[in-house]
Amino acid sequence: MEIQVIRDHLDIVKLQEKMNDIVFDYLDTSNNYPKAVRELNPLYTQAITFYKEYLDNRAGELPSANTYWHLYIDCCAKLCYFLAASTYYSSNELQKTPEKVEQLLTVAAYSLPSIDQEENEQLLSAIFELYREVVGNEEQTASLRNAVLEQKGAVKQCLQQFKAFVDKEFTE
Repeated sequence: MEIQVIRDHLDIVKLQEKMNDIVFDYLDTSNNYPKAVRELNPLYTQAITFYKEYLDNRAGELPSANTYWHLYIDCCAKLCYFLAASTYYSSNELQKTPEKVEQLLTVAAYSLPSIDQEENEQLLSAIFELYREVVGNEEQTASLRNAVLEQKGAVKQCLQQFKAFVDKEFTE
């Protein structure tokens, strides 16, 4: 399902609904991780491609930290987390976890806004917990946690962190 772009804005409500449906159907109720990965991947690709094109059309200038962009970055952070978790659990956990999962968890942590709100605070804890499991290094996890908490979930910084991630995604 392609999410529409209307007047230079990705339809966040549709993106959120589709993501929530996938999470409910394949993660919360059935643990069908491979199906979740297949369903989340196109949403992820569309979300990061949209951001890349948006920034390219504005010579790399970050969008303002208004309500739309707050909702957008919140949704993208969650999308990265769910894709990372699905990818991790659908592969053999005992095998070397792809670097991609670590990158997705890192960007999810750095780009999650409003980390003082209960829902996002809980999600951030889940991100750090999975990150610790993936990297197997408490020091590295503490370092990520401290850096994320220092930025305090400020939307502008979250958008900047996501931009750096998207730029890297398109140069690899």
